[in-house]
Amino acid sequence: MAKKDMAVTISAADRLLERLTDPLHRQIIENYRRHAILEVCGEWEGIFAPDMTVEVPEYYFNFTGMDGVRAVGDEVKEIYRALSTGDATVILVEDENLLVDDWGFASYSFFNHYMRGTNLASRGIHGYDPEGYYVLREQFAMMWPYDGRGRMIGEHVFENKPNQQILEIAPEDFLTVADARARLLPMLRPLPVYDPTTRQATVG
Repeated sequence: MAKKDMAVTISAADRLLERLTDPLHRQIIENYRRHAILEVCGEWEGIFAPDMTVEVPEYYFNFTGMDGVRAVGDEVKEIYRALSTGDATVILVEDENLLVDDWGFASYSFFNHYMRGTNLASRGIHGYDPEGYYVLREQFAMMWPYDGRGRMIGEHVFENKPNQQILEIAPEDFLTVADARARLLPMLRPLPVYDPTTRQATVG
């Protein structure tokens, strides 16, 4: 397995933005694109900027290691902080299909989590070399609701568990936070300034 390009993670959002014309829908997808970059680069605090996320976000997780988990407000921030501290933020999203409307967006994709064996164990997946290099590949259906200002209200994440794979890879093919930052941070851009009263946006 050759080392993959982290920019694939935002490619579905970029393709959709090429044809979206509705300002609110564009704001939602620009928000998602920015969120993805900040998350995988370990810059999670930026996700909670006032123009990005509502004051009290609400998340629902239904996937390996976080089955039936509801997190609200500061609990959500603690999840991001723990992932960042554990160097478990590097996710490459592939084969993503996106659908957006006024309520938010839906996504169906494969998440490739770059993890050491110790990271797998922390998710309840045992029997792997703690020092090994792995990709935890999961198929997710997600629904993210947004408010009328184009701010994320929360995440609803569901795993199609029969399609889960754990792939051992060579150390030289392992993507790190440094790799993600080098590739994606230059592609980070400010959100447009969206006015819900006129349903118009201007580039900030």
